[in-house]
Amino acid sequence: MTSTIQSVDPSRPADDGNDVLSVSENVWRALAQEIAGISRMRVSNDRGRTYPVKRERTITDTLPNQPAAVLIYDRSGAARTFCVDLDISRGGQAAVDRDYRMLSAALTRAGTAFFADRSPTGGIHVYVPLDEPLPFHEARATALALAARTPTMDPMPMLGIQSGCIRPPGARHKSGGHQELIGSLTAAYVATQVRTTAAAWARFTADLPVSADGTGEILDNVTQLRPRGRHTAPDGGYQAIARTGDYDTARYASDSEARQGVIWSAVATGLELRDVASRLVDGTWPGLAALYARYRPHNRHQALVRDWNSAVRFEKHRRETTGGGSVRVGTTSEPKTHAGTTHQEIRSWVNAVDLIFDQNRRDDLAARAVLYALAEAGQKTGSTVLEFGNRSLAIATGLDQATVGKILNRLVDEDEPLIDLVRPAIGVKANVYSLVIPDRLSTTAPRRTWKKGKITGVRAAFRELGLAAAFVYAALEHRNGPASGRELALDARLGVQTTYDALATLQAFNLAVRSPTGWTAGPASLDRLAEAFGITELITAQVERYREERRAYWAMLGIIRLVDDTGATIGTYDHDPPPEPPQDGAVTLMDMLEDLLGAHLIDEVHHYGT
Repeated sequence: MTSTIQSVDPSRPADDGNDVLSVSENVWRALAQEIAGISRMRVSNDRGRTYPVKRERTITDTLPNQPAAVLIYDRSGAARTFCVDLDISRGGQAAVDRDYRMLSAALTRAGTAFFADRSPTGGIHVYVPLDEPLPFHEARATALALAARTPTMDPMPMLGIQSGCIRPPGARHKSGGHQELIGSLTAAYVATQVRTTAAAWARFTADLPVSADGTGEILDNVTQLRPRGRHTAPDGGYQAIARTGDYDTARYASDSEARQGVIWSAVATGLELRDVASRLVDGTWPGLAALYARYRPHNRHQALVRDWNSAVRFEKHRRETTGGGSVRVGTTSEPKTHAGTTHQEIRSWVNAVDLIFDQNRRDDLAARAVLYALAEAGQKTGSTVLEFGNRSLAIATGLDQATVGKILNRLVDEDEPLIDLVRPAIGVKANVYSLVIPDRLSTTAPRRTWKKGKITGVRAAFRELGLAAAFVYAALEHRNGPASGRELALDARLGVQTTYDALATLQAFNLAVRSPTGWTAGPASLDRLAEAFGITELITAQVERYREERRAYWAMLGIIRLVDDTGATIGTYDHDPPPEPPQDGAVTLMDMLEDLLGAHLIDEVHHYGT
């Protein structure tokens, strides 16, 4: 078919009416869902400079009152619309208009269906709705090839399988205006319904130097291996491939080899086939899904099973030839029993923290995160005296190391300190802190009702979703039934507006559910979200960086050999079994810290680090 867009002046908006907002709302309502890969958008709260994950929402018919961009790729890692961003900063208005004319002429010759809009600053977005969704690697390769011959094109919207997004027609612009259609709304909507055929798309890309390599019911009788050693999930490198689809071409010669590497890692670490299959369809591993997108939908699961069986054969052979055929799987260690006075003291101390933050510290979220991390460490060690370095707390809270240091110094110097510096850091020894209840709360704090469940610090997913969302989610967990937003604001010790903003974030990821009777915790998995956000990879990289810094510090002190000889190096996986998972199934950053460092928190004060 021919393009549904007629030859137009690219500077002319779609409508000349006076009610610009009404026109933009109609355009948004008609086109935003049609362009998006999934019904999700990210709303900017900094005038369009960034579109963070924690601001992700379901696309609504109502036009957002802030700049919003729809996600381009679906959960299988394919794009329903190929998007071209002609950026005014890459050559000016004349260059953008030139590239738009050349691109629209090429799309028209190929017989594609497409439409475009213009931003208030002069940039142009071109949208090509596709009859067959385009796998990520093909879309990325096409974008890069097209950008190589289109000077003003910014390929970034098509380069991120999870971050790829674009402001659709009608969306607000950071300048205060809106994305305005080029041509009529009717023509644009028809393009989204007719869409571009595979043949027309092939004609358009025929002269581009594009090269790309290209789940159903779980089948019975699929072999699964027990995990080897302490590893119970693919490491950060393989998870990064599974999440983003990007891999080291020096290590893997093709998409197929990278895909097989991820599947082998899943097999070797004891995941079940259903675990992998569910991650492919629910969006946790869109990069791996994209690596299977070269197969037609009804053939993808069979391809996954073939790869799985191949990985099982390889891993069996590897274990037999390396003497690891009979690998003992370490049992999970039993958690310590925190009975008696120490347990009571820690619970009472948490009550004191809440009382103080109830009164005048509602905006000091970072300090609360550090204090709750110390409480979690105290619960794990069964002690109110803790040796914990800034780096360890930075990993446990998701805060910057320098920020943690400043917070600890401030907390120690307060008029009513909640922690006391028992011994400053010396050599490889970290600071030693004790948890103290201010005198005026020494009677009140122990009498307050304790929160139900275990004490938790910051769960890993909230590195991306934010500390306010972490505290509101904890308030939802501790509730016995539905609660209003104002009740949760009191429980979370946050302002009402901050609480409602956090609830919107939690609702967007199904972590909070609103009913006529109030808010309750949602069914979504914090662990799965953390995996999808790439938090494991982020923490692994942070730990590795801290290891190197720590080794450099030890070298400066001249005690590396002493540390090595005593077995106190951080980061081995050869000794202790993994820690007991939280009762609610959500992994805290403290849990991840223990797992990544390969050690447990212990009662005696002899942790190494600064």
